[in-house]
This record gives sequence, structure tokens and C-alpha cells, in this order.
Amino acid sequence: MAIHLEKITATVDAYLSAHPEERESLAPLLLALSKGFDFTSRRRYPAHITAGVILLDDQERLLQIHHRSLGRWLNPGGHCEPEDKSLTGTALRELAEECGIRLEDIEPVGGEEALPIQIDVHPIPASDVRAEPAHRHFDFRFAFRTGPTLPTLGGRETVAHRWLPLSELADRGLAARLAV
Repeated sequence: MAIHLEKITATVDAYLSAHPEERESLAPLLLALSKGFDFTSRRRYPAHITAGVILLDDQERLLQIHHRSLGRWLNPGGHCEPEDKSLTGTALRELAEECGIRLEDIEPVGGEEALPIQIDVHPIPASDVRAEPAHRHFDFRFAFRTGPTLPTLGGRETVAHRWLPLSELADRGLAARLAV
């Protein structure tokens, strides 16, 4: 069963209670949710809901992967699938697919019911290869930590990985949230 729109809306409402200063930047997501459209379907447009993991090690470094199809350094994550039951579940499934890291290898920052550390709205360009028009991603990012022993990395969608020091993260707002 796909993630219910009510769960997504409740997550956004709780997130905005904690971060009211982001209401304006999340306006496109709020508008989309108010229309009741199934944004978890990858074949529907003008937007998709995605989820990912911000994974920190014990040296305050962030895991990034070099994604094969996009050719860029990204945090692990991706599209919701029909079998996903939660946004966190989507993020963890993507982490396992892309990096081979399982829930047993990591711990959630803020506990099992933690809110996303960040919700990002960003444009996705049209792709002739995927036969997709330009659209948006509403990306829910959840924070996790590894223990002192790093999990072995490997996945079918990853060319390479790196552990980026938080001090080098371009998104200073996210870096500040993670440093707490």
C-alpha cells in the first residue's frame, strides 16, 4: 500500500511547526498537497515526492554517492514506490539499494519517529532518455548516524562514494541542523 497523502500532509505540518520560517519555500508542496494529487506515482506530473538519508559518521562527515544516471554527488535517496509504507521507509529502501546499508547498520537522529531534518523543493529538468517532462521533486530528508565502524558500501546505482566533512557542505543551513 502506497504512502497515504494524509501521512505526508501530517509530516509537513509537523515539520512546519518546528520550522515555520520555511513555509514560503515549501509553498509549492503545500499547494500540491491541498490538491490531493498522488505525488508518489513516478509517472504523474508536475511533481514527485522523494525521500533520502542524510547519513553521518562518528567524525561528522556526510555520506554522498556519485549517482550513475545523474553523474552528480548526491545524498542517497529516490522516488517513493507503491510498496513503501512511509517516507522513512522510502529513504531506508533507497539507502539499501544505492549503498547496501541496512537499518541495522545505523541509528535515526532524533529517534524512531523523528521528523525529516530537511524538506527540499527543487526542479528536475526534462529528460528525453526517461521520457519525462520538467517537474519538481519534494524531497524529504531523514538524518541517521553510523556507529564507530562504518558499514561496507556497495550498490547497483552507485559509481563511487565519499564522506564529506560537514564543514564542506554547501548547504550551511543543513550543516547547522546536523551539527546540533
